[in-house]
Amino acid sequence: MGKIFSDLVWDKIVPTVPIHTFAWMILFVSLANGLNIIPASLRRATKDVQKFFTKNMILIIMVGVGADTSLAELAAAITPGNVVMATLIVIGAILGSTLVGWLVGFYPVDAAVTAGLCMANRGGSGDLAVLGASDRMGLISYVQLSSRLGWGIILVIGSILFGLLM
Repeated sequence: MGKIFSDLVWDKIVPTVPIHTFAWMILFVSLANGLNIIPASLRRATKDVQKFFTKNMILIIMVGVGADTSLAELAAAITPGNVVMATLIVIGAILGSTLVGWLVGFYPVDAAVTAGLCMANRGGSGDLAVLGASDRMGLISYVQLSSRLGWGIILVIGSILFGLLM
């Protein structure tokens, strides 16, 4: 439903604003969930499916991610400049998300893992690696939400800026 609604908005309502349909979909689904438009039974069912997959399929997924990773590509990326930059990004992400998480009442370690480390990784496979290593697979739904909502916001801002500058 979110995809259909985002396509409608993209094609019919605001065709002059160059925002990607994926960004509209993320924003509309997040808004619908925040306004409790999505039924509790559907939210419960998706949580049960998520628990099933994180409990039973994580090892299979991790093997697939590991088999698909090019070690030569990773080794070529390890340069002094990249190591320093990645280290500073990870430290900043951990400290920033821990501080903000603590200020709003979240557990600092969970905030650092979900908002900090999962923001500064290789996407979905990186999320699985970080959550698996930190023994926090139960936080996958929060990681997915923060990743998708964050990227949706970046797409919206980028689309507006590119629309103004082009």
